[in-house]
Amino acid sequence: MSLSTRLFSIVSLLFVCLSGALAHPGGGHEFMGHFDALLPYKEDDERVVFKGITRDQVKGDIPISEKAHLAATHILDPRTQKYSVLALFVEERGENPVIYADTNGDKSFSADEKFVLKPGGDDNPYLWEVTVQLKSDDELFKTVPVFLRYFKSFKTEKMGPDDRLFQQTTSVLARGSVEIDGKKVVVVYEYDADKKKVDFRAGQQGMDLNGDGEVDMSKMSPESTKVKDEAMVYRVGNAYYSTKKADISSNVIVLTEREAKDYKRLEVDMNKEFPEFAFTDFDGKKHHFSEFRGKYVLLDVWGFWCGPCRQELPYIREAYRRFGSRNFTIVGLNTDENLGVSSMKKALSDNGMTWTQGEFKSVSEFLGTGLRVNSFPTTFLISPEGKVLSIGRTDKDEPDLRGKDLLESLDKILPVM
Repeated sequence: MSLSTRLFSIVSLLFVCLSGALAHPGGGHEFMGHFDALLPYKEDDERVVFKGITRDQVKGDIPISEKAHLAATHILDPRTQKYSVLALFVEERGENPVIYADTNGDKSFSADEKFVLKPGGDDNPYLWEVTVQLKSDDELFKTVPVFLRYFKSFKTEKMGPDDRLFQQTTSVLARGSVEIDGKKVVVVYEYDADKKKVDFRAGQQGMDLNGDGEVDMSKMSPESTKVKDEAMVYRVGNAYYSTKKADISSNVIVLTEREAKDYKRLEVDMNKEFPEFAFTDFDGKKHHFSEFRGKYVLLDVWGFWCGPCRQELPYIREAYRRFGSRNFTIVGLNTDENLGVSSMKKALSDNGMTWTQGEFKSVSEFLGTGLRVNSFPTTFLISPEGKVLSIGRTDKDEPDLRGKDLLESLDKILPVM
């Protein structure tokens, strides 16, 4: 090898290394990054009720006004999935509410275990939020976050006058970033707070696709999904990437470039045309979704196995009865894998579900690999032109498609014939 050729090779190698990407024979590149924080996964939460208590029941040297209302409970610890973290709620007129959390497990409260709630949802006076940080012995992450949302003045039938209603997150995401072509791409993976690791081939994960520095974890977002034994491919502009390595112990993330043919996801969003698909009903008749063009369609992904789906049935039935004369219909995509055709037909008849129903085997790939539906029920409202009018994401100001609100949304949207 000549001196000039050798120098050219060295310079080329240095350029590749400095760019953060390693070229491979197949034309792909790898990009390295690191983890930087743990985040509460806000799409996964549970209700928790703080029970009213008196001042003498509080252990610890913390200042509490005689006029303050006190309530306490055990919140869920994401590390153990047990309700084991003692928490005290302090509410006083004219002051921001406060939570004291026993972050070190000594069964008492101290000043450094105080977390102040702030108004949430456009300064809604009835909605308050806070993130409690539980202490951790992880070398990389020193605390594990738990997000709590307080619903002021809201009570269920079983709550007493001194009880307070909250929702809290139950799982955690590990966030990191990878530099690609001079830009940082944020990634998140479900974090096992007990084993202190992530598995990029399982659980909730996501990648920032629009460059805003956040990963949209909401339903049907193309930036996130739940994976099972797969390396999920994401589209960032005109490029495609998947995770090759995500290791907490070495604090290393490696993304690898993929080809366009590897991207199987069907992206669905407001005002976009809903993708065409074929399905077979329980009478064996084949359909294409496009045959319902010209009508408003409520596309309902559901199953008898799903409790929330069964709770929605009375409202779905009423919508079909009430709005059928207003250019409206329903198409159900069933997810009961273990019920035979005859059992399903009887169950549908017994429940008054007379609208078109797609059999699961005929839509499993479309729902799983294409749409990436992983929460149930998932419902879409489609216009006569085939465009998405709502996915029911009320946090994005879309028309609500649940319960009585479904009927109100349809009454506003559908034309009066």
